[in-house]
Amino acid sequence: MINLLPPQHKEELRGGERFRLVLILGILLGVFLVCLALALLSIRVYVWGEINAQQILVEAQRQEGGESDSARIRELNADVAAIMDFYTERVSFADVVARVEGALPENVYLTSLSYAAGSPKAKVSLKGFAPLTEDLVAFRANLERDPTFENFSFPQSNWIRAADIDFSFDFEL
Repeated sequence: MINLLPPQHKEELRGGERFRLVLILGILLGVFLVCLALALLSIRVYVWGEINAQQILVEAQRQEGGESDSARIRELNADVAAIMDFYTERVSFADVVARVEGALPENVYLTSLSYAAGSPKAKVSLKGFAPLTEDLVAFRANLERDPTFENFSFPQSNWIRAADIDFSFDFEL
């Protein structure tokens, strides 16, 4: 196909095409902006309605008895504080085992450890073997130095033999 139009006429046609292209793109952009504005407006109306509904609910709840809710919150806070006090005062079994193990002299061996968690105080019973009386005395002294342990009960049978002692004793936490 041979284009026999003069260059001026060709330029006018290209200008017309550009104008139509810009016009179409402008219309599309305008339609997009109008749709965006309508979507944002509908979101704003929805959020405004939700805020008003929540404000109405808050006012209704205040009128019904906001005082009872604050009393309930105080009661729950007191319960949580009591539970926290219980857990901070409680001595864990793992902590007891670690402290007893730290108090053991090198030659002393435990054969039994019993832990009975009571409501005011927990009781611990130990049984073991000490090759010498001095080792058992050192173990007892180490345990008595720890402020966690109290009310020791060392039976006299622990002190009868001077060597190869099978001992047992109780204490409280």
